[in-house]
Amino acid sequence: MTGVVKVGVIGLGEVGRHQANGVVAAPGATLAAVADFNEEFLSSTVRETGASGFATADELIEKADVDAIIVCVPHKFHIDLCRKALASGRHVLVEKPVTVSVAEADELIAIAGEKGKLFGASHNQLFYPPHVWLKEAVSEGRLARPTVLRLKLAIGGKLGGWRADPDLTGGGLLFDAGFHRFYVARSIMGEVAAVTANLDADDPRGIGENVGLVILEFRDGGRAVIEAGYFAPPGVFDDSIEAVSADALVRIPGLEAHFEKFSAEPELLIFRDGVWSEASVPVVAWPETVARSVANFVDAIRGNGRLAADGAEARRIVEIVEAVYQSSREGCRIEI
Repeated sequence: MTGVVKVGVIGLGEVGRHQANGVVAAPGATLAAVADFNEEFLSSTVRETGASGFATADELIEKADVDAIIVCVPHKFHIDLCRKALASGRHVLVEKPVTVSVAEADELIAIAGEKGKLFGASHNQLFYPPHVWLKEAVSEGRLARPTVLRLKLAIGGKLGGWRADPDLTGGGLLFDAGFHRFYVARSIMGEVAAVTANLDADDPRGIGENVGLVILEFRDGGRAVIEAGYFAPPGVFDDSIEAVSADALVRIPGLEAHFEKFSAEPELLIFRDGVWSEASVPVVAWPETVARSVANFVDAIRGNGRLAADGAEARRIVEIVEAVYQSSREGCRIEI
C-alpha cells in the first residue's frame, strides 16, 4: 500500500507502550487504536496519542479502523489474537516469540498466506547497531568467521509477573529474555545445524528453566555458546556477546546491560593486532530498537523492503528452542 498505514496495538505493558511510541514515530504510519484491559495503561496512552481506545483485544480487532495490528501480550495468547487479526484481513507483527510452538507458527503463516497479509515477529535486537556491525563484518569478510560466538544472559533475581509462569510464557528463561540470544546468533552465524543443551529443568515447558547452557553448531562452521541464568546478584543484567575469530576478538557489552545501567563500557570493542579499540557505531537505547522494528514493519507494508523477521524466520527460532528443550530432556545432540 502507498498511503498512511493505520496501526492498532494490543497490549500496553512496558514493551507494548514502546511499540505504540514506535508507531507514532514511524514515517508513513499513524497510531489509530490501542487495547488493554488495564484502565490506567489504556487511558494514559489514549490521552498521550489520541488513538481510539478499546478495553479488549477482540473489540479492537472487530471495530477499529486499522490496516495492521501489533500484538504484545503474554506468549500463550499470541496464537489466538494473531489468528483473529490475520483472519480479519490485517497485517500482523507480534512480539517475540512468534508463538509457543512450531505447529502454532505454521498455522499463522498459512492464514497470512491465504489472506495475502504480512506476518512476522518483532526481533528488535536485530536493529541494535553493534549487532548489525558484527553481522556485516562477518558477511563482508572484514572479520574472519568466528570459531566461537559467546552469548551471555545473567539476570539479577528473576523476572516476575506473568513472565515467571511457564504456562503463559511457553517455558522458562530461554523462551523469554533468552530468546533474543538465539535469533542474534543466527543472524551473525547463519543457519543452525545442531544443538546440545543442558538445562536445570527436566520439564522446561511445565516448570520453566532458570539456567541453561546451549551449544549451537552452524552449517557454515563455527559454534555459539549461550549461557543464560537467573539469580545473579541484584542489579546484574549481563547480555554481552563476544566473537572469537582468527584475526580479532569483538566484545559487545550488551543492549540491555547499557539500558539497565549495568555496563558503562563502549558499545563495541575490538581486540586486533594486540590492541583494544572502539568501533564507531551509533548509540541506540533499547526502546529505539523496538521503534526500529516497528518502522521496519510499516516500511514492509508500504513496499519499502522486507520484514526483518517474517513468519518463516520467526518460526525457525521457535524450532531451535524446541530442539534445545528436546536435547536437554533426552541428554543428546539434536540435528535440525
